Amino acid sequence: MIVQLSEAKKYLPEDYVISHEVTEEEKEGENKIEIELLNDFKPVVEPLNFNQEFESIASLDSSTRYLRDISVNLVILGMSIYSNRKGFIDFPLVKEIPYIGVNTYRKILDKISAEMKFIKVKNEINYPLDENYKLDDVADEMRTEAENIGLSEVVNNHDLVILDGPIYPTPLELTEELDLSSPSRLCHQLAYASLVNKRISLLKGNVIGVVKRLENSGKLWKDNQITEEFKKRGKNIRGLKDPTILELIDYEFCRKSGRHSYACIIGPFKIDYNLHVEGPKNCCKGDGNSTYLSNVPAKYAYYIILRKPYVPTTYFRIEGLDESFLEKGMRTALSRLSDRLIPTFIELVDNRAKRISAGLFITAYEIASSYLSIIHDDKLAYDTTVSEFLSVSQQNLTNLL
Repeated sequence: MIVQLSEAKKYLPEDYVISHEVTEEEKEGENKIEIELLNDFKPVVEPLNFNQEFESIASLDSSTRYLRDISVNLVILGMSIYSNRKGFIDFPLVKEIPYIGVNTYRKILDKISAEMKFIKVKNEINYPLDENYKLDDVADEMRTEAENIGLSEVVNNHDLVILDGPIYPTPLELTEELDLSSPSRLCHQLAYASLVNKRISLLKGNVIGVVKRLENSGKLWKDNQITEEFKKRGKNIRGLKDPTILELIDYEFCRKSGRHSYACIIGPFKIDYNLHVEGPKNCCKGDGNSTYLSNVPAKYAYYIILRKPYVPTTYFRIEGLDESFLEKGMRTALSRLSDRLIPTFIELVDNRAKRISAGLFITAYEIASSYLSIIHDDKLAYDTTVSEFLSVSQQNLTNLL
C-alpha cells in the first residue's frame, strides 16, 4: 500500500500540500441535551472499597495515531478488549479490522487497491476520505467503527461490558449547527450519524461507559437542582465545565465527611439527546433523502469524585441505558482502581490499545519513511514512541530480574 501511495503521488503537481491540522480532544455537543437529577441533590460519600458484583466482565478501548506526508495523511488504529474469562483480544493483531485510514487527494485514493481490507479509503456511507476531509474526522469515525466491531464480540457473552468513553458518542457534528456547506463535512456528519446509530443498535443494558475526559463537557450546570443549590451559597455556576463544578461539589459537600480517602457519588441523572440527522441517500450524488439517526435513547449517569492522599483527585461520568443496572455496573467498575485512581478495567485496555497503535505506527514509519516525505512533527513522534517502547521493555526486563 505504501508503494502504491508513493507511485500515485507522481500524478500530483509539486505544490499539492494536504492539511495536517489536528485537534487533540473531541468536543461533546451540548446544545440539544436535557439533564435531570432524578433524586434530591445529596452527594454520597463512601469508602474506596467497592465490591465486584458480576462474574464475567469485558472492557474495550481503541487508539489512533497519525503518520503524515506532505500530501498524504495516514490514520493508524489499534484496539484491545480485555475479558476476565478470555484474556486480551487485540485488533488487528488477532482479529481482522480496518486499521489504516488514508486521507489524501482523490487522484491518489483511486489508485489504491480496493482488495486490501485493512485499508480504509471511504467512510461508512462510501464517500472518499479526500483532501477536503478533516484528519480528525477520519480518526473519530475509525475509532467508533472499530469499537462497534469490538462491542459485537463481547456484548452477548459477558455480564458486564465497560467502554472507555461514552456508551455512544455525541459529537458537535450531531448536536450543533455547524457549517455543513462542503460535501466532505456533510458526508462526515452522515457517516458519523450512521456509526452512532449502529452503536445504539448494539447496546444492551449490560453496557456502561466510563468517561474520563470531562474538560469538554458542560452538562451539570444545566440541572436546576445543582444550579439552585450553589445559588443559595452565593455561587453562579452557569456555563462552567463539569470538572470545575465537581471541584466545587467536592469542596462544599464531600470533603466535609472527614474522610481522607473516599468516593463521592452524585446522581443518578437522566440525560436526553434530541438528535435527528437527515441527508441524501447517496452522499456523492445527493439523491433523495434518508434518516441516519433519530429516536436516540436517554442515558443514565452518575458523576464520581475519587480522592486519596498524595494522588490527584479524579472525576468520571459513568453512564448506561439501564438505570437499575447502572449502579451495580458502576460499583464493579470502581471495585479495582489503579494507583492513579483510574478503574483498572479501562486502564488495562487504554494502555494496551495505545501500545498496539504505537507498535503499528513504528512499523508503518519504518516502511513509509523510505517512500514518503514524513513531516517533521511525525519524525519527532517516531523518536519519542521508540524511546517509550525501549523504556517499557527495559522496565519489564528489570521486573523479571
